[in-house]
Amino acid sequence: MLRAGILLVAALGGACASSGVRSRSTNYFVSVAEGLTSATLTEGIRVAPRMFAASQLVEACNTPRGVERLEVAPSRLEMTPDGRYALNTLSVVAVNAAAAAIPDVPIALEAEEITPPVIGLRSDDPDLNAGRLHAVRAGRFRMRIRTLCGGPQVEAIIRGRVSP
Repeated sequence: MLRAGILLVAALGGACASSGVRSRSTNYFVSVAEGLTSATLTEGIRVAPRMFAASQLVEACNTPRGVERLEVAPSRLEMTPDGRYALNTLSVVAVNAAAAAIPDVPIALEAEEITPPVIGLRSDDPDLNAGRLHAVRAGRFRMRIRTLCGGPQVEAIIRGRVSP
């Protein structure tokens, strides 16, 4: 009994000691914007840093939509240092079980937090407030796009690279 207690304390102590360090493997994503899905992959999403007030999100989520997956184009983002990418040029289509597109599904756009940063993620960044990603140095990053309404959430990951 004493030995099991010591092992448990040691395991918890190790977990607590490492929890303060945020590494690439923790998959910590930061909110970048909110938006509505497109009807087709040829049109961009409607997006804003804070698109929905709480009451608007409740209204937008009133009708269950049964999203099975998100299709995203492009599937990779290629940027250069100090380059910008307009988020409204992303195409995100929500698809139901019958393989039909469901437009205007509320989504969140999030970027992986990496130290040192590859893209600017500060909440006071003028580019983010204008709906653009700003590449701050060479490296790789990931963006996650996920549905906001209740029920099972669906997500898609976009890989990005900033290269000179």
